[in-house]
Amino acid sequence: MSLPELHLYDLRPPEPERPAMGPRWVWGDQYARAAVRRVRGRSSPRPIPSGFSVVARNLCLGLRKIRQPHVLHTRPDRPPRDAPVGIIHGPIDEVRELASYQPCVTGVGVLGAPEHWPAMFTDTKAVFHLQACEWAADHFRRCWGNRIRVWPVGIDTRAWKPGRRNAATTDFLIYDKVHWDRTDQERDLVAVVGKHLEARRLSFETIRYGRYQPEEYAAALRRCRALLFLCEHETQGLAYQEAMAAGLPVLAWDPGEWRDPRRLEWDIPHTPATSVPYFDERCGERFRDLESFPDALGRFCERDRGGCYAPRDYVLENLTLERCARRYVQLLEDAVSDDPAGSR
Repeated sequence: MSLPELHLYDLRPPEPERPAMGPRWVWGDQYARAAVRRVRGRSSPRPIPSGFSVVARNLCLGLRKIRQPHVLHTRPDRPPRDAPVGIIHGPIDEVRELASYQPCVTGVGVLGAPEHWPAMFTDTKAVFHLQACEWAADHFRRCWGNRIRVWPVGIDTRAWKPGRRNAATTDFLIYDKVHWDRTDQERDLVAVVGKHLEARRLSFETIRYGRYQPEEYAAALRRCRALLFLCEHETQGLAYQEAMAAGLPVLAWDPGEWRDPRRLEWDIPHTPATSVPYFDERCGERFRDLESFPDALGRFCERDRGGCYAPRDYVLENLTLERCARRYVQLLEDAVSDDPAGSR
């Protein structure tokens, strides 16, 4: 089946209706004001790209590579009737309105758990909901069974590519994406990991999630020989996969469970999870806690010196833009087929 033009949605909240300063032109002019400021060059510091904006961008890059026509919307404009629709990300109210209009695929950035919107499939015409990896899909299958599909976005392997390894000046880049209990974890995890590296006379620098531009991260990857990835869990983990595409092996903290505090509010049972959902022995090593870190670090350094890792090969086999875009198109084909239930 060949699909016509896809309509994709990465919905972003508009500016407030009433500006904080200056006169309002007409009601609802927030989009025009933003455009005028761009033309005049009046802008605040450049925003940090969100993970979901990268998902949308990389999906569009992949679709262009496979020559699949598509339109990316950042506002909840209605698509043409019968067009294939994918709602990647957005506020639930806007997603509900769009998904009620015609059959579509939602995710990966709409919900953190099915408890956010348990009636999604009865409230709307959504056919599938996407999650980026198997553990996250299992988390949603508790409520929605075979309506869940797995889809990771591709990594731009032309943008993220190896530099000259002998030109690297630093042993490790610590990527700090610790979400919860920040004060305790900075003291009990991030700082302790750094002390272990210092004890082995391994140099390192640290970068924190949400506080850098992509070019700063790319420059840090060129300076460093390996990535030490600190995050409770990931549904995909674009940053560590970009590092792997750039040729850096990864030593990852992987506690093995979903730790979002909202699980207690929703009375969700223990949920297995991982911080590196796309990973094998070519990519690096994992450690569960600080007790296991010294052994994992020693094993990682020994195998790295022996040339045992090939993380970019893993990305080229599993996470290219083209491969992941074709998978997305196939999911939309299933959703708009005459009998989508038959493809489940």
